[in-house]
Amino acid sequence: MITSFFPGRVRLRAPVFKEADLVEKARSILEKSEAIKKVEHNPVTGSVLIEYNPAKVPMEKLLPMQDFFTRLANEAQHFDGSNREKILSMLEELDGIFGGS
Repeated sequence: MITSFFPGRVRLRAPVFKEADLVEKARSILEKSEAIKKVEHNPVTGSVLIEYNPAKVPMEKLLPMQDFFTRLANEAQHFDGSNREKILSMLEELDGIFGGS
């Protein structure tokens, strides 16, 4: 769930963000983009703050991925451990997308 958003800064909160290994996997993927400035993780509150350069976010690439991000957000919000493999699979898919950009 997005708890705050300003151009260049977005804070997300979900149960999955209490899982350090999953957050680190996502961070390693996000940091492949030159648009990402910083990713801060708070495992106690289950939140992630992403700071990015809005001028470098390729909207033409993000808009077609809207369904993917909606599905990933749903899995993250309803994380209970049983969907860990599903989330890891989706992160691998995202890595392929970011790696191919």
